[in-house]
Amino acid sequence: MNSALLINGKKQTKLNVLNRLVQFGDGLFETCLIEDTRLLFWSKHFSRLQKGCDKLKIHQVSEAIWLKEIAKALGISKLDQAVVKIILSRGESTRGYGYEKNIKPTRIVIVSPMPDLPWQYELGVCSSGYVSNQLLSEIKHCNRLEQILARSELQVQECIMLDENSQVISVTQGNIFAIRNQVIFTPSLTDCGIEGTRRSVVFDLAQALGLQLETCSLSLTELLEADEVFITNSVMGIKPVAKINQQLFSHHQVTNQLISAFARSKNNHSSSVLLKSKRSYLKLIVVFVAIFLLFWMYWANNLGVY
Repeated sequence: MNSALLINGKKQTKLNVLNRLVQFGDGLFETCLIEDTRLLFWSKHFSRLQKGCDKLKIHQVSEAIWLKEIAKALGISKLDQAVVKIILSRGESTRGYGYEKNIKPTRIVIVSPMPDLPWQYELGVCSSGYVSNQLLSEIKHCNRLEQILARSELQVQECIMLDENSQVISVTQGNIFAIRNQVIFTPSLTDCGIEGTRRSVVFDLAQALGLQLETCSLSLTELLEADEVFITNSVMGIKPVAKINQQLFSHHQVTNQLISAFARSKNNHSSSVLLKSKRSYLKLIVVFVAIFLLFWMYWANNLGVY
């Protein structure tokens, strides 16, 4: 595996046990996708990270620093297609929930190879679900015990997480959508759940395609009565759901329309950031030196002739 890990910009794997990420899970994270050295939909990830910093009152790190360190980790990994996880810890403190106002945040960047993913998914229903907390809703904080418990008894590829009122919120690693009579429905995330970047992309695509999309309260019964169901996250993109428990979904007309539009949107360079790694610069230097040597040899031979 060509993985790479940086902590505060340095190649290392050890984190101080006094770091609040270790003590309390006090931090935020983003999982992004790199294709052909392009960091896809970065603006949506960075915007959500900033939103999380505002909600949790964590000192922000500039976009330039994140991009520089992601590019460095990508160069170390020697990967062109990769998953990058960035983690922002509040920092280090002594025992206790309190912290100093000038606490310095810790940055972590992990670059890993792309996993193999199925074309479509079968879902179950998780025994563990969400507890509502509007202060923690929508953002991607590092307290993910609800998802860990949900996946501990996973029997299929993914499972649906409900809230305390038995309403559908998401799957463990992504958002969920139902389509009925050409209308797209997705759960409201006001009280709990993660506001996924690809969920936001689906909103944009639906508007561009002239499709109606509504956020609402969605019961499991309503989900099972849908014509189509699909799930999204930053790594898988948009994936059709073929089965929930024993309910089969054989039609994916609108889903496939969105998948095609999503593929086109990834090719839109305005939605991605080209990462210039040190490896890329080294290649340019080698090419420049080779051209210079060829020119010099040609010039020297001509001098020898005359």
